[in-house]
Amino acid sequence: MEYHAFENSNVFCTGLAFVPKEEEGIEKEEEEDDGWIIAFVHHEDTNLSQVHIIERKKLSGEAIAKITLPCKIPYGFHETLMPISF
Repeated sequence: MEYHAFENSNVFCTGLAFVPKEEEGIEKEEEEDDGWIIAFVHHEDTNLSQVHIIERKKLSGEAIAKITLPCKIPYGFHETLMPISF
């Protein structure tokens, strides 16, 4: 089993979402797990909230992006992701 570990024990996440990779605007069907995991993360020690983007095929590696948010995201927060062409 593969999993993603955060840098210390006082880091928690909520609101996971999977975003599939697309090729030229068409969703790829060959590899359904090819994409990114988006997670809202909170550091209890520093009271810092971030969005982590993790490549699904490298789940046990480092996040490819960490975006610091201006305020705390509450636990239990859920997001909605929509394609640009809705």
